[in-house]
Parts: sequence; structure tokens; C-alpha cells
Amino acid sequence: MSAITPHDGDVFHETNPDDREAPASNTSRTSSPDPEDQPERKSFAGFGSWRMRSSRTARQPSKPPPCHPRGTGDDPFGLNDLVDEPERTNDKGRHLEGIHPDKFEGDRSKTRRFLNQFNRFMLMNRKADIAKDPISKCIYFMSLLDGEKVNGWVDMAFNWLEEIEADPSLIDRFSNPWKMMEEKFKVSFTDYAERERAQDQLGKLRMTGDNLDEYLAAFETLGSRAELNPDDPSNLRTFAQGLPQQLADACLAMENPDTYAQWRAAAQRQQVIYLKKKALHSEYGTCNPA
Repeated sequence: MSAITPHDGDVFHETNPDDREAPASNTSRTSSPDPEDQPERKSFAGFGSWRMRSSRTARQPSKPPPCHPRGTGDDPFGLNDLVDEPERTNDKGRHLEGIHPDKFEGDRSKTRRFLNQFNRFMLMNRKADIAKDPISKCIYFMSLLDGEKVNGWVDMAFNWLEEIEADPSLIDRFSNPWKMMEEKFKVSFTDYAERERAQDQLGKLRMTGDNLDEYLAAFETLGSRAELNPDDPSNLRTFAQGLPQQLADACLAMENPDTYAQWRAAAQRQQVIYLKKKALHSEYGTCNPA
């Protein structure tokens, strides 16, 4: 084993204890040493260089092996990716996402809109834990009811939930707590005057300008609220009276519709023809000399 021994204070060299020679005489000390026999000198000035490295020098950590895809060939994915994907999907589906429905304060004119918002939100989050559990769904629904007009109903609904939780036999056959609560809510907050108002608005509804699509959407919305049969002759007459007279006459003369679907399609086709004629006449007008 070689040992490191200091020499002359600022330089050192390595010597082997077995190869040490007897002390030289005074004559040999004064003679200049042979450069070839002189051991290699290493200076402290080059501490950071490779010449100063020894067994005590801290080694740099080895680089980690390069990362390779778990798959083979052109596909960078492997079986582990297929196993982990359902777990990530399930974790994501446990929370509600999107814009939550507005609070309901008991305004009966907003009952239908509130229920539609809530049902759309639950359908979008159908994989969430709350949407899957009827009791949790009922609790979340009641958290959206706030105000003096609904506080009493919320208290009674909560007591009812406690009863069916303790005794599931109270739940109707082929039903669940959420379906029963939704029906109770409709009975308590349905706007019973909505039907009469919708029928009155249908009688006053008229198509304005060339906005046939707006007229169709309004007529169908009010007809649904009024719970009318669209194919009833009186309702078809109401629909035709809301159209411009020329458009209604063109529908009768060209297609003679008998159902609402036929009237709707005829009005759309005749409206397209009218718009083409209108555009063509305007082009003729610009070509005429002043």
C-alpha cells in the first residue's frame, strides 16, 4: 500500500515504505538529484485538477439510467398505462364539475327553470358520487333552496329523508328518494297559473320581420307550457294566424299542411323562397337607371 507523506511543507510525493533507502550521506545530500529519479511533484495550487485526485476525493454521483417508454416498437404505451387509466378516471368522477345551479327562493315562475338547471347539472355529473346516491342528491338539492318561502318545506323534506333512511320500506316501489322528492317539490311549487298565461301569450304571439325561427321557438315553448296538443285544429289555426298573411297563404296554396310538423316545414320552405325573391328584387332595383 502506498502512503501519502508531506515534503518541504508545500509539496508532497508518494513513497512506498518497503522501498525506503537508508539515509544518504552528507555528500549525496549536496549533490543535485537526477531529474529522472525525482518523484513526481504535485502542487496544492491545482487542487481542483485531476492530478490532485486521490482515494479520498468525493466521487460524482452516477447518472440515472435513461427513461424509456414502457411500450415497445412504435407504441410508447404499455400495459401499465392501460391499468392506471381507469383509476384516474374514477378519481376525477367523484367531484362535481361545471357551474352549479342558481339558488331557488320560492318564486313559482322560476320553478321550471330551476328544475331544468338542476337536472342538466346532475346529468353532466352523472359519474359523481353525489349523483349516484339518491339521498346525497336530495341533500344537495335542498342546499340550493334558500329563503322564507322555502325554509318550511326544506325542514319537512329533511325530516322525511330521516324517516326513509331509518325505514326504506317507506319508499314507493319502482322509485327512489330523489324521484319522490322531485315530485313533492313540483306539487308544492308548480306555477298553476303558468298554463293560463302561456295560452294567453300564444293568442298574442306574432312573427316579426323575417324572424321565422324565433317565432317557431316561442310558439313551441309556450305550447309546451300550456300543455297543448300541437296537432289540434284550433292550435294549428293559432299558429297560422301568427304568421304574416302572405306566408300563411303561400303555405296553404302550395302545400296545404294538416299537422303542425307539416305547417312548420311548409313555413320554412316558403320563407326561403320569399327571401330569395326579396334578394332578387333588390338586385333588380339597383340595376335600374335613376
